[in-house]
Amino acid sequence: GGAPMGGAPMGGAPMGGGPMNLAALQARVAEATSKVEAVEAAVQEVVGTSKALTATSDADVLQSTSDELQNQQKALMEVQKSLTQDITEARKAGVSATSSVTDLSKLSPRLRSLQMGLTLEVTKLRGFLTRASAGAANVKQQAATSAANKVAEERDSKELQEALPATKEIVNTAEDSVEAIVMMAAPLIADPPDDDGDILNRATEEIELSAADAQTKITEARSQINLKLQGARKFAPETRKIALTEFSSMQQKLTEAQKKLNPYKAFKKEFGQRVQARKALQELSDKLAENELEVEKVKMMTSSAEAGQLTEDEISSAEKVIHPAKAAIENMIRMLEQKLKTSDGPMKDELVQMKDKTTALKKDLDTVVQLLSKQRQSFATAEMLKSASEKVDKADESLKKCQEAEMPFLKGIEVLPGEESVNAIRECEGAAQKAQSAVNQATTFLKTKLQEAKRLVQDLATSVTEELTAHQTRLDAVAKKVADFKKETSERKMAALLSEVIDGVSACEKTMETYAKAAEVFSSESLEAVSSSDLKEALEKSAAAEKEASAAMLEVRKTFAAKQKEARNPDSQQALAKLQARINTAQQELVKTKKAAASGEKMIKGKEVLVEEDEKIKKIEEELTIAEKKVKPGEEEAALGIEEAKVSDEDIEIMAKAFSVGSATLKGSMRVVEANAASAPPSLKTLLQKLMERCKAAQSKITELMAITKDQRERVVSDAFVREGKEKVAQVDACLEKVNEVELPFLKGIEVIALTEAKATIADSETAAEAVQSAVNGARTFIASKNLEIRKFGEAASKPAADEFAQLTERINAASAKLGTFKKDTEGRKKTALMQEAGEKVAAAEVSVKKFAEATAPFVGEDGKEVEGQDEAACEKLVEQMKESASLVGDAATFLTARAKDAAGNPGHVETLKELQAKLKEMQTEMAKHKKVASAHEQKYSAKKVLAEAAETLNMLEEALKTSESTCAPLTEDGGLKFLVGVSVMTLASALRDHMKAKELTHEALYKEFSGGADSLSKDAFSAHLVKLPEALSLEELDFSEERRTAMFAHIDADADGNVSLAEFKGIFKQRFICVKEITVTDGLDVAKSKTTDKISPGVELDTESNPATDESTGMVRIACSYAEGKSGFVTMAGNQGTKFIDLISPFSIFCKEVDKTLGETSGSIMKVSTWFNLKIKELMTAGKEGPLADARGELSKLRSKVTGGNEQLSKLRAKMIAGKKDYAKKEVDEKNAHILARERKEAEAITGPAQAKIDVLEAACKALEEAAKPIVGLTGEELDTFPTPLSVVEACDKHIDEIMKVAEEAKTVAKEQQEKLPKVVKGPMMDAKRELQKMVAKAELSKKQANTTLNAVRGKCGAIIEARAGEVSGLLRKTAQEKGLDAEAYFNVVSPGSEKISEDAFCSYVQSLMGESYKAEQIKLLCQHIEGGGVGRRRFQSFVQQYFAVVKGIAMTDVFDIGAAKTLRKAELEEVVELLEGPRSDDKSGVVRIRGKSLTDGLEGWISLRGNQGTPFLQEVEKPFYSCQVDMALDRDFKSEGEAGLVRGLKADEVLELVEGPRKETYEPGLRVKGKAILDGAIGWFTARDKMGTVFAEADSKYYSCTSSVAMTDNMDIKDCKVVRKLAVGELFTVEEGPIKVEDAGITRVKGKSVKDDAIGWITLKGNAGTVYAEASSKHFCILQDVPMTKLFPSAAPGEEVRVLAKGEAMQVLEGPKQETYLAETRVKCKAASDGAAGWITLKKDNTKPWTPYYKCKAAAPMHDAAAAEGATVVREIEVGEAFELVEGPLAQGEELRMKGRAEKDGKVGWVTIKDKEGKRFFES
Repeated sequence: GGAPMGGAPMGGAPMGGGPMNLAALQARVAEATSKVEAVEAAVQEVVGTSKALTATSDADVLQSTSDELQNQQKALMEVQKSLTQDITEARKAGVSATSSVTDLSKLSPRLRSLQMGLTLEVTKLRGFLTRASAGAANVKQQAATSAANKVAEERDSKELQEALPATKEIVNTAEDSVEAIVMMAAPLIADPPDDDGDILNRATEEIELSAADAQTKITEARSQINLKLQGARKFAPETRKIALTEFSSMQQKLTEAQKKLNPYKAFKKEFGQRVQARKALQELSDKLAENELEVEKVKMMTSSAEAGQLTEDEISSAEKVIHPAKAAIENMIRMLEQKLKTSDGPMKDELVQMKDKTTALKKDLDTVVQLLSKQRQSFATAEMLKSASEKVDKADESLKKCQEAEMPFLKGIEVLPGEESVNAIRECEGAAQKAQSAVNQATTFLKTKLQEAKRLVQDLATSVTEELTAHQTRLDAVAKKVADFKKETSERKMAALLSEVIDGVSACEKTMETYAKAAEVFSSESLEAVSSSDLKEALEKSAAAEKEASAAMLEVRKTFAAKQKEARNPDSQQALAKLQARINTAQQELVKTKKAAASGEKMIKGKEVLVEEDEKIKKIEEELTIAEKKVKPGEEEAALGIEEAKVSDEDIEIMAKAFSVGSATLKGSMRVVEANAASAPPSLKTLLQKLMERCKAAQSKITELMAITKDQRERVVSDAFVREGKEKVAQVDACLEKVNEVELPFLKGIEVIALTEAKATIADSETAAEAVQSAVNGARTFIASKNLEIRKFGEAASKPAADEFAQLTERINAASAKLGTFKKDTEGRKKTALMQEAGEKVAAAEVSVKKFAEATAPFVGEDGKEVEGQDEAACEKLVEQMKESASLVGDAATFLTARAKDAAGNPGHVETLKELQAKLKEMQTEMAKHKKVASAHEQKYSAKKVLAEAAETLNMLEEALKTSESTCAPLTEDGGLKFLVGVSVMTLASALRDHMKAKELTHEALYKEFSGGADSLSKDAFSAHLVKLPEALSLEELDFSEERRTAMFAHIDADADGNVSLAEFKGIFKQRFICVKEITVTDGLDVAKSKTTDKISPGVELDTESNPATDESTGMVRIACSYAEGKSGFVTMAGNQGTKFIDLISPFSIFCKEVDKTLGETSGSIMKVSTWFNLKIKELMTAGKEGPLADARGELSKLRSKVTGGNEQLSKLRAKMIAGKKDYAKKEVDEKNAHILARERKEAEAITGPAQAKIDVLEAACKALEEAAKPIVGLTGEELDTFPTPLSVVEACDKHIDEIMKVAEEAKTVAKEQQEKLPKVVKGPMMDAKRELQKMVAKAELSKKQANTTLNAVRGKCGAIIEARAGEVSGLLRKTAQEKGLDAEAYFNVVSPGSEKISEDAFCSYVQSLMGESYKAEQIKLLCQHIEGGGVGRRRFQSFVQQYFAVVKGIAMTDVFDIGAAKTLRKAELEEVVELLEGPRSDDKSGVVRIRGKSLTDGLEGWISLRGNQGTPFLQEVEKPFYSCQVDMALDRDFKSEGEAGLVRGLKADEVLELVEGPRKETYEPGLRVKGKAILDGAIGWFTARDKMGTVFAEADSKYYSCTSSVAMTDNMDIKDCKVVRKLAVGELFTVEEGPIKVEDAGITRVKGKSVKDDAIGWITLKGNAGTVYAEASSKHFCILQDVPMTKLFPSAAPGEEVRVLAKGEAMQVLEGPKQETYLAETRVKCKAASDGAAGWITLKKDNTKPWTPYYKCKAAAPMHDAAAAEGATVVREIEVGEAFELVEGPLAQGEELRMKGRAEKDGKVGWVTIKDKEGKRFFES
């Protein structure tokens, strides 16, 4: 085997001496692998040899192979051992040898696998060798045994032949002795003497002596036989069998003789007992004879029952006899059983025999009872089966009524007009109800009778169950159709009832689709990757869509609820339930989408939280960094041994506040972050968790810093707390002093001062008291909270502070007491002032009421009636005065009511209040009187006024909106251009500052440089100098465009005089900032070296002309600036961690604040206006339905829409501003980075260039395709129908599409290659280039799709042309064929005589001859190519000319096209196939599309609706049906199958059949089945008397006669000269041999007959001379007319085991029947064989045919030949498994092979292939 045999390691390395190095290990691995491969090859070779061997192989070969396998096993074990050593050595090398150990370990499974294979083969060969060895030994042994057996057989056979005669003689002697004794005793037993004489004694003694002698002979014979048996068992096998058989037979004879002898051994003694029992036995015997007679009588009465059905009278008569006989026999059995208990010996034997006879009689009687029972059941079931048939027939009839009722719906008009629909539905419901009732009755009846059938006798139960099951099958079919009809009726009813709901549901579903699409981004798996702006945009869109979807859902639910109330029947509720399911699905989708949108909203919020909280934490971290630097020594201090930093108390106090605020902020941040992290997506959750960790780290840092500064911080904080507490107490004292000042007016001694002064003083007093209370509360809260804090401090810091707080608390308590006194005094003064005010209010009201009375006077005449015609001024005055009076009176009343509580406890105030209330009541009465006059005028005036106010309010709103739009215009309309110009100016100023600093220039000197020394700076000079700056200063960012330079000059030229003055020039260097976070001011740039001079609070504005600078020591950006009152210094703009302290005040930020203010004011105005409208409309709601105020209310409601419009206008403006700000921010960044972007853009363009070039070519190709497609894609209707050159367009488009596909792939390849050259960046031009290349890839792919879309559009248009021309041309061809009386095949021969294909030119030419002027060459050419490329073959031509439709929904066939005038011919059933004869045509009145067609089922022609007026399809176009034979079968000439006589020819399996007519149901008349008993041999079974085709196999046999009365059979015909042969009993049968012959002189009729019972022959009288009938022809016998099988079971479809074939001429006795057998209808179709055109009818069954299509699939690889005969043909190519193949010609039988000509779908190759070869192997399957 070539494998190593030694045990040394495979690698050859030494076994000891420590671990090997890596090189040695690798060498060992290589060598080990090599050896494993070698042994593997050797093992596989010998195993391969072994596998080829079998148990019948040569033994030497088996042995040598087995030896070789064992050798390889040993070699394999050595290799395994060596490999194990290698692995052990490798492991000693440690981690470095891991890979080597792994490689070596991988070899072990390979060796194990080889070992397993070897073991299996060794075991197998051992078994073969063992069997071979055993077989050889057996052969030898068998030969030796056979020879020995032959010798032994000859010897033993001879011995047996010699012994048998003597033994037989002994046995025969013993038998003869016993027979002699039996004969001696027989006379005595038969007739015993009456006395016991000597003769009797001698006779009995002689019998006993003879019996003893016989017994001795039997014993001797038995002994001899036993000896012979012992010797026989030693004989050879065959002889032993014979001997044992012979001797056993002799033993059996001796046993029988012994049984006969036993009664005679004590004969004398037992003989007396026999005589004594004789009388008793005789009595019993007589009774038994009587019973036998009765049983025989009953059997005779029922003898005809086996031959057929008894009558009711016959059954009753038999039952009357049978019951007494049965009782007598049962009594006899009981009597015998009693006597048997007391009897023994011969008496008992006799009784036993008698009992056996009686029991047999009882059994015969029971058989008769069962027969009668069966007869009675059979009689009853016949009536029951008749009823069952009638009930099922009734149900079937009711179904036909249903079909008639539904005809109005089957003409194609799906929703009938109102009244017609109601009537039709009512008819359908009535018919359905009756049909369902009939079905239910029949179902109940059949169910009950099927249960009852189980209790019948077995044979009858089987046959009855079969018939009932057949009826049930029919009924089930009817029930299904009735159920379908009810369902369709319900659906039709629902269609009218629920149309509104259905439309609503559809609309709701559409809005849901829109909403789901808008919120699609929220369901994205990478939601976190979507930008916040995109999420917000999607959220806005989805919110709008959600409103529409929710509104639609609400509306559809309202409609649904309304219809639900109307729908009360189950069908309606079921239809609504389906709609409910759709609504619920939409609701679930709504909820699901809302949930997805909510997750998007959470994502937005999470991102916002991330940004906001990150900023807060970053700020705290920066503050902590600064604090840490102050409280911890730096590296230099630590090096000098300074362990603690010295921090000022001021800094400590600032830190303490920062720590406190920071801790609170961190806690808040942690809560917010934690809350959002719970529901955040994974990536966002990770970021939030990191933020949490930073919070915790910052909190830990605060804790650490607080611990470091503990003592100093506690002292400083305590001092600060005390200081602040004193300030708060001082504030309390100041507020209390204010109280003293305020109450002075009441302390001058005047008790009642002027009301105005009193109210003012009281108000001031309350305000002062509130201020004191607030100060007290604040001081107390502060001291209490700080007390709690300092308790945590050390005693050194907390004790002094606590003492101070105690003193301050005492001062606060004193102030609080003073405040209480002051409040009480103020309350009393307030009550007095209020009573004083009440008096003044009543007085004012009184004056106003008098004025109201005066204003009313002109409107009232002297007679007290109202006067019309007053001018508008008077009306206005009246109304105004009425309002004023009502207001004052109302105010006074309300005020007085409130004062009732104040007056309590003060008698003076109570009295005053009563007087005022009395006056008020009088005024109210007066007011009511005058209001009656003023109310009508008041309504007109109020209505006019409110409308005027509304108009004025809306005008104000419009102005506000215009102002808002103009304010926003610089950004929304101009795009923020002026602000961008300002940014450019700032960029210039920043560069010039640096330039001035570097060159030490002043503003004036720089100005001179720009102006060229002139006193003013012109536009040209400015622009010219600006052009030079980028190069002079090496700053690309100053490279402005000409347009921008002009705009910058205009921006700097503030006075617009055309020149920039020095002052204007200096102005560009000025910048203004605002402090956004508290920051200190230092006297120098370097923070470490400078001193703090001031602190700036947020909101302070700073001015500067300097550029920012960076403090190198800290990395912070700082700037020199000045601020309030001439102060100046350096401030930090941004910390080294990014915290911003000051922010630039730019023109854009100022603009944005102004816009926000304006929009806020406008929003407020809209809200006020909206509130005003709502309030006014609400006020006018009480005005009633008519009158001026009601009209005004309606007008206000209309005007309110303008408010809504204004709100929408403002919302749009806000949205524009948001978009504008976002866009501006991008533009601003782009402006600043323009120079960088320009450089990077050039680099990026160099990368994208090659791909762009390909895209340009691709776009040109796409454009060319669009241009080529343009002439046709936009056409519709008549223009498309008349388009002359569709084929040219298709060919041009095909050419362009190839180029597009090629260039698109090239563009994608180049773009992907260029992408690899891009650097890894996240923004900028390179990122844009990456996106651009990605877009190019996408564009290339999109171009392919668009090109395909365009091509599909062209093909779609061509398809429409093809469809139009196909219908037209197909109709012309069909019409021509009909006119010529040709079928499709014959017509093809006319169009293409002598050829199997119509060429394209020939087809077009022929069609042109038919179409005339309407012929369009390219359209017909296109149609021809569509039918079949390369010419039209016979099959495709026939398919084109013949169009077929299948019925997909029940529809009526009518006699004429017009539905209104049409009469229904019949209903077309589902799946029925209809051949198109004319049409389709559209009925303009009903909107129904109809065709004239011929049903293949029955050839009926009529008009059928193709589609309903609601679009429902009733017919669907299908290919003409074909069938493929599954088995050999018959092709019958006619519809009614006639067996071989009507056979056209036999069809072979796989033959293809074309449907010509059908399917049609063939029904059959019931057949007759008979259960009979063969006269010939008594065989019993069922046979067919008449089959379903009407063929008669047997008929009643007139040769058989039955005796109706006892009659004699004589030896000759002459009754006078004859002898009686024997008597014939009633019911006895005989066959007629001769006659009947009428004997005229005797007046009788005689026949010669043969008794069936005993074959006795003689003459019998049929009819006596007095008219008595003695025998008549039997109806219970049949004669077999032709061979027919007899089977065990009734149904011919499942007859069970065949008994035998009944031969022609046999006679059968009828046992049951004849019974009708019904047959299921069979489906028959008329077909034409594709091979030879033979036509005829076949029966369709599941297992004999299947639908066929001309499209085959290759099941096994097969060659394609160029000729029909495979032999000698050239192979075109090999057809692979799975290939699709279209039939062109065939299938045809070529010898024993089935062949076809076809086209391969893969490459269009045409040739002949074998479908099935002569062995039956199938290569193709249809």
